[in-house]
Amino acid sequence: MTKYSYKYTNEVAVIEVSGHSNYASDGNDIVCASISTACIITANLIDKLDLRYNILDLVCEEGYFRLQINAKDKTTKGIFDNLVDTLEELETQYPKYIKRKN
Repeated sequence: MTKYSYKYTNEVAVIEVSGHSNYASDGNDIVCASISTACIITANLIDKLDLRYNILDLVCEEGYFRLQINAKDKTTKGIFDNLVDTLEELETQYPKYIKRKN
C-alpha cells in the first residue's frame, strides 16, 4: 500500500509519499503509475515554470517521494495543492491501495 502525508504551515508545505500500491504486478499497476506520474509532474512543473527556488527539499527515489516548498508563493502552492487533490482522489477511487497517514 502507498501511504502519503502532507502538512502546511504559514511558510512551508511538505508532502511525503512512500511504498507501492500492489494493485497489480510490476508494469501493470495503474495505481502506482498514477501516483508516480502525479509526483514527477508536480516537481517537473515547478522546475519548468522557473519556480525551483521555491523547492526547499526534493527527494524522488524508487518507492519514495518528498517535496517541501515555500508555501508563500501562490503558483507553487497551487501546484502542490493539485498533487494533494490528485492523491486524495486516487485514495477515494482505490482505498485498498493508497491511504493518507495521519
